[in-house]
Amino acid sequence: MDKKGLNKWLKFSILVMAIAFIYYMFKKFLVPNLSTIIPISYAETLEDIIIFVVILILNYFFVKFSSAILKSYLLSKGEKRDVKLLISVYRYFVWFFVIFAAFSLLFEQIGSLITSIGLIGFGITLALQKPILNFVGWLTIIFGRSYKIGDIIRINNINGQIYNITVMNTFLSEMNNDGDHTGKSVSIPNEFILTSAVANFTRGSSYVWDEVSIYLTYKSNWKKALKIINKITEDLVNKYNKNMPKTIKEGYEKPVSRVNIYEKGVQIKIRYFIDFNIGNTVKTELSSKLLDELVKHKDITLGKTESVI
Repeated sequence: MDKKGLNKWLKFSILVMAIAFIYYMFKKFLVPNLSTIIPISYAETLEDIIIFVVILILNYFFVKFSSAILKSYLLSKGEKRDVKLLISVYRYFVWFFVIFAAFSLLFEQIGSLITSIGLIGFGITLALQKPILNFVGWLTIIFGRSYKIGDIIRINNINGQIYNITVMNTFLSEMNNDGDHTGKSVSIPNEFILTSAVANFTRGSSYVWDEVSIYLTYKSNWKKALKIINKITEDLVNKYNKNMPKTIKEGYEKPVSRVNIYEKGVQIKIRYFIDFNIGNTVKTELSSKLLDELVKHKDITLGKTESVI
């Protein structure tokens, strides 16, 4: 733990001792005097309420400090994209556990209280179906790991990069079909994870397969063109992928070319593995280099795009 983390825990410890001292003074001097003014049962109830409030205050600072330490730990382990989601789950869990435990220990009628809440909850469930479905969808996202912050997804015919996930909604930075950000923010209710298909383009990493297609006439020396396309693509992709993480590099594949026949010529398609965040930049540079090189050769003539057989 770093010095900053130790300072936070030191402050928290001092706060706990201060509150404990205040409660001791309250228990030692104030409660006996209250019993002479109001019935003992009321004084005990007031004491329980004060203890409950103190627990909430302590838990607030505990969650705040521990979340900061958990965040530092996750970042040190390289879990940058999961930080917000994991901390959100951690906070909800701690709050639920502490409040339930406090009620169970302080209030004797917790059983009847839970029964009443259950009956009321049944009626509320009917009126709040959408929020409940969103909450279930949120749990599905967390434990099913369908997607997380930073992923590029398509849901309900909307493409976008996730920048926040809350209990009710998933927020996307919208993208067009070419992978460019439109500048719009889209909020999608979490319930759609239960009813709609989700395409995740970057699950596990930001590296994706992209491609460029070149059309040539039948008179062209397509074998020569294929060698040129493969060479230029491999050189360019290797340049941009030199800093590829080791975990991804282990399963990395070289660019793959495909040759298809269409009505008026030959289609050469080259597929390559690249970081999505620089995909359009690489595609533009690759297309420019291919065009510049291919037009230099008289035995290679670019054709028009047609439907492939």
